[in-house]
Amino acid sequence: EAEIGGKSASSVRVLCGDFFELDGNIKYDLIWDNTFLCAIEPEARERWAQQMRSLIAPTGELITCVFPIGEREGGPPYALSVPLVRALLEHVGFEATLVQDNLPLEEQHRRPEDPLDSVLTRGTALVTWRLKSAS
Repeated sequence: EAEIGGKSASSVRVLCGDFFELDGNIKYDLIWDNTFLCAIEPEARERWAQQMRSLIAPTGELITCVFPIGEREGGPPYALSVPLVRALLEHVGFEATLVQDNLPLEEQHRRPEDPLDSVLTRGTALVTWRLKSAS
């Protein structure tokens, strides 16, 4: 049994569907964005942030895997950076509570078949967020 935001979490619910169509009246204690933002068109990034804000519970936690960090033309995956994600999420009321942007190579995002040194040209950061009013 895990603990999230000081609450016991005895179950996990996984949803499959269109993220942008999820009901904002249903709130989640934990949302894990594992390279989703880099897969959507840059024009949809503000909608992504607004939807994250509508889905997170007042004391919930959002964890983002910011990838790929670095110079990159086109996509997906589209290039990201911690300042870019920070600007998107702070604009809708989030604040970063933990930024891990100096991860060891073996902890950075990569496909299982990619060599370890593939992460040298596309970095990864893990950032945890909470709503400002929840602090």
